[in-house]
Amino acid sequence: MELKDYINVLINRRWIIVGTIAVVLALTLIFTFLQAPVYQSKVEILSEVSSASESVLGSFFTSALFDPDRYIQTQTEIIKTDTMAQAVESALHIKYEEDARLRQEGEDVYIPEEIPAASELASMVGVEQVQRTNIFGIVITSNDRLLARDVAQAYAEEYIASRQLAAIREISEARREVWNRIQEVEEEIGQATEQARQYEGRNVPAEILNEAQRAVNLWVALYEKYVTLRIAESLEQRGLEIVQPAKSGTKTSPRPTRNAVLAIFLGLILGVGLAFLVEYLDDTLHTREDFERYYDTSIIGEIPHISGENLPRNHIVYFEMPQHPAVEGYRTLRTNLQFLNLEGKARVILFTSAGPEEGKSTVMVNLGAALSEMGKKVLMIEADLRKPVLDKYFKVSPGKGISGVLAGNISVEEAVQPGGYENLYVMVAGVKPPNPAELVASEAMRAVLEKVKESADFILVDSPPVLAASDAMALASMVDGVIFVTNHAKAVRDDARRTSELLRKVNARVLGLVVNNIAPSTRYGYYHYYYYTPQPEEEEEGGRRRLFRRKG
Repeated sequence: MELKDYINVLINRRWIIVGTIAVVLALTLIFTFLQAPVYQSKVEILSEVSSASESVLGSFFTSALFDPDRYIQTQTEIIKTDTMAQAVESALHIKYEEDARLRQEGEDVYIPEEIPAASELASMVGVEQVQRTNIFGIVITSNDRLLARDVAQAYAEEYIASRQLAAIREISEARREVWNRIQEVEEEIGQATEQARQYEGRNVPAEILNEAQRAVNLWVALYEKYVTLRIAESLEQRGLEIVQPAKSGTKTSPRPTRNAVLAIFLGLILGVGLAFLVEYLDDTLHTREDFERYYDTSIIGEIPHISGENLPRNHIVYFEMPQHPAVEGYRTLRTNLQFLNLEGKARVILFTSAGPEEGKSTVMVNLGAALSEMGKKVLMIEADLRKPVLDKYFKVSPGKGISGVLAGNISVEEAVQPGGYENLYVMVAGVKPPNPAELVASEAMRAVLEKVKESADFILVDSPPVLAASDAMALASMVDGVIFVTNHAKAVRDDARRTSELLRKVNARVLGLVVNNIAPSTRYGYYHYYYYTPQPEEEEEGGRRRLFRRKG
């Protein structure tokens, strides 16, 4: 397929694309508006290493061991624990009990219908880190925007309180460790003092003095550390601070505008895919290129659609409706036929189609009318002995026909009858035989066609459809050329391809294709038919011409 073929598919299947977009958009909007609204509230917390941590670990080790990303991930897991959820649940119960007392006193406070359980709270919480900062946020998602605010604030407060308690517990343990060590050092100082007293201040060994001095220096350092830890224990904040309190939750879903845009985009993708799928599965022929490709021949005639309301069945359009656009189509077919350069004076042309109801008989009759208008003597032969229709177009005797000639009951001259129009003659099917295929394929049929060549300028032969019977294949070798007739509304790829293959196997000379019943609004082409309304004198003149032809 070329680019223009893809564009044509999109244009011609546009209603599938539009319909798919409309359906997807409608379903999305229905689903969107049926969803309960979802709100999010966020509280932001600043996390820094506290002075207490530095006092315990030292500034060098603290800066070396502190990884912000890893620290935030650790805090995230702490916040999402069941223990934290249970603490938040207890805090909410206390808060709303106090709010209930305030409401009784006349204050306007918010109290939810039901406090979420710890398991539900754990599913509502999430943690986000602000990039390149030591700030992270606790995000709560809920169907109640005020409940989301309260839960977020409770989570922040309980988290900070729990981390402070953990830090204080850590410092307390360190302080006890230092105190125990101080007690041990004091015992060592006491022992050194007792040993020094034994010498009554004279000639005290240097080892004892050095040991006593070392113990005293260690005691001083430990006591300073102990005092620092006592101060840190009372001032411990763990570097955690709420920098942005929780606010009333903002609506995050449903988002009709975003969902509508996504639905249109998704519907467009699905619609285009469905359009190409329908195009792939659709085996009907639509464009000129389709017909020429699958019939493997060029188009020599294009006949516009004729409404059944405008013309009854089995009427000759060329004579009955001279102003109809279809008449111009038959004139074009007549012109193209003259340029096919058929050999010899007589031109024996077989009209056939892939299947029934394609309009081959109608095309043949109207082409014969167009040729007769130019003064050409035209003989139309009904070789479709199974379902003959030629006798319905003309006022002739249906009993005299080609079946009688082939059976040897009547002569060719007796079977040929005037069609009621100037230069038009007809040889109808006659009595329906029991063996139509054998009669049509016989040498007698070939002899009939050879004989009538001498009496007419054009011999137009109507045959059964190629796929319905073998008659057309047998006749194809007896004529000068074959014209395919196809109904634009019924033509399918496989039938067209099979018809062309069958006739070419018998070396039939295919003159071209006539596409019948083309509606102006179809994909076949850009037809703009202008119906001309004749004046009264023109209608009278047209009536005289038709009357003259009938009398002739």
